[in-house]
Amino acid sequence: MKSNTKKILIIATVIAIGLVSVSQLIKNRGGVNVQCQTAYDVDGELVSYRQDDPKWKDLHLGESEFTMESSGCITTCIATAISKSENPLDPGQVAALLSDNGVFDKDGNLQWGKLDEIPGFNTRVYDKPDADAIDECLAQGYYPIVKVHRNTIFSYHHFVLIIGAVDGEYICMDPLKDGLTKLKDYGNRIYSVRCVWYEE
Repeated sequence: MKSNTKKILIIATVIAIGLVSVSQLIKNRGGVNVQCQTAYDVDGELVSYRQDDPKWKDLHLGESEFTMESSGCITTCIATAISKSENPLDPGQVAALLSDNGVFDKDGNLQWGKLDEIPGFNTRVYDKPDADAIDECLAQGYYPIVKVHRNTIFSYHHFVLIIGAVDGEYICMDPLKDGLTKLKDYGNRIYSVRCVWYEE
């Protein structure tokens, strides 16, 4: 009996390790490791927000079932990216504006072309997620929104805003964290790059 129990535990452990390994392979598929080569000042006047702030966490993204708390990372990044513009908006205001203009699809995904149609908003979608795309955006005084994976075993995709680069590290604003983070906290691996800015 003890022998059978031991065998079952061994098999279960092997299966668990296999599942974790497969999940890591799937999670990292399509990503690109980036290395920071240029310094960009971090603007301390940018306003950092959290997507789970009680003031807007329950707002839905368009007509979808998804809320700011569950899926509002891009919207929150946009709010920080334009926080020093002529038209600063907090994440709740950004969510309302995008919802009113049909920018979110039925699943709460942001449609970048529709965002670009809103007066004052400008977007750039990079075909290739790499350091060149990040640096191009930063060099022009804008802030790239990058897709990453959170550093957990069964992580999910997430978006953070890169706001500068110091000592060979990209500095980020993570909508789910207080304070600044570094891209290396997400393995220096990105899956997409978008740039949003506000300019009349």
